[in-house]
Amino acid sequence: MKFYQILLLGCIVLFSTSFSNSHPIKITSSLIQSYPKDNVLEVECRVFIDDFTFSMNDTFTKNFNASSLSKEDIEGIESYFEKYYKIFINDKIYTLSYTSSEVFEEYNVLSIKFFNKIPVIKKGDQICIENTLFFQEFDFLQSNRMTVRIPPFISEDYYEITSLDKPITLNL
Repeated sequence: MKFYQILLLGCIVLFSTSFSNSHPIKITSSLIQSYPKDNVLEVECRVFIDDFTFSMNDTFTKNFNASSLSKEDIEGIESYFEKYYKIFINDKIYTLSYTSSEVFEEYNVLSIKFFNKIPVIKKGDQICIENTLFFQEFDFLQSNRMTVRIPPFISEDYYEITSLDKPITLNL
């Protein structure tokens, strides 16, 4: 009888924990592009919803709901990106302003779009991108991938940042 109780308990523990594990991939994907005609920098960043909710709650907002963002959630998103996703042009920081977001629930992904007005980018300028999203939570497991488009200087380049890397510096 005791054997069956232990076996049943083991099965219950195994069954209950098999559905609570989060996804093993720790990655973000971003598109950073400038529009020279309008002097605008746009950033679209895709994150896993559960990782983002875990990172946001209790520090930047309470009860974060990616499907129905409150004003507090949007302010929290901007504060979060201000701390962990920095873009410098010639040593001046340009904070990102939230414009919209889209939930891809079947993939557990949240796509967040930002913009900022920037000065005219010219030859000799330097752009520095510091993307440390989720490094505090996941350290070496986290990887942040970025596609950068800055016409006419960079048509399209790809970068990956891990917790061991320094910020990306682009000398135009």
